[in-house]
Amino acid sequence: MMTSIPRWGRVVARPHEHLVHMRRGRVIQAGNGLSIFKWPSDSVSIVSTAIQKLSFRADQVTLEKTGVEVTGLAVYRVAEPLLAFRMLADGTHVLGDVLRDMFVGATRRIVATLSLEECIAHRKERVAQALLREIAPVLSGEGRPEDGADQGWGVVLDTIEIQDVRVLSEEVFSRLQAPFRERLALSAIAAEEEVVRERSRLELERRRAEEQARRAMMHEEEARLERERAREVEARAHADRLLAVALDAEIDRARRATEAAREKAAIELDAERARRELEAALARLEREACADLSEARLREIMLTRTLPEVAVALRGVASEVRVTTSDVHVARLFELGGEWLAGALGPRRA
Repeated sequence: MMTSIPRWGRVVARPHEHLVHMRRGRVIQAGNGLSIFKWPSDSVSIVSTAIQKLSFRADQVTLEKTGVEVTGLAVYRVAEPLLAFRMLADGTHVLGDVLRDMFVGATRRIVATLSLEECIAHRKERVAQALLREIAPVLSGEGRPEDGADQGWGVVLDTIEIQDVRVLSEEVFSRLQAPFRERLALSAIAAEEEVVRERSRLELERRRAEEQARRAMMHEEEARLERERAREVEARAHADRLLAVALDAEIDRARRATEAAREKAAIELDAERARRELEAALARLEREACADLSEARLREIMLTRTLPEVAVALRGVASEVRVTTSDVHVARLFELGGEWLAGALGPRRA
């Protein structure tokens, strides 16, 4: 939006606007953001120095006679306002229209000399830079404002970008894409096969690892069982050794007990034999002693020693005991014992 210029009065330009004040055909003041007082006879021009952009679109056939549509963007600005204000009419929008027509014509001319591959793959080098080299010198200002042989428009073309190159024929575009689609499909198939192979390899490695782990576990389990069997065998052997030792000890103890019992029995037998021999000797001595005893002594012995023992032995036995002997002393002894026994047992029978 340009600042409106009154017929007379104060005119103020904005910071991005270059104001040119002329009087009697001569520039008396010029500058960005300038503020002046305009008389009705003065001429004032305001040129925007802000950056400008324009889009253009051009249809053309390439060397292969293939129609393409080129869409581009150009960025420009007024660099020399004292040159540009003498060439611009009704503001900078006229400059935009002129530049658009120039870009369209130059693009058609450049595309006509290029192949489709160059237009699509090298649009920056073959199209944009060619446009910049052709149009920029025309727009750039050269010389001085007061020089009557000034060239250029005082406009600087900063950059040109080709935004799109579209093939107009769908069939051509489809065929153009076919090799890429096929290569992409082949790449996808190859990638899929690679994925399958990699998956198979990983699966094989996983199975191999699992098998190795399983075998390792089996070996470990077998080793553990072998160790347990060895421990059981060792424990059984130790138990057998302990049992053998215990049996040997028991046999030795039994043997010693048997020997002790045999020795004890022998001792008891010897003692019994000695006792019997002693008793026999005593009896013999008594018999020998009693052969010379008087009747009164025999009676005393019978009453004090023999009869109590006989009474104890014959208590509860038959009441009648007959003794036959040829020894007078013994017969007499038994007679006396029978009389005493009859006297001793008599009260109990009664």
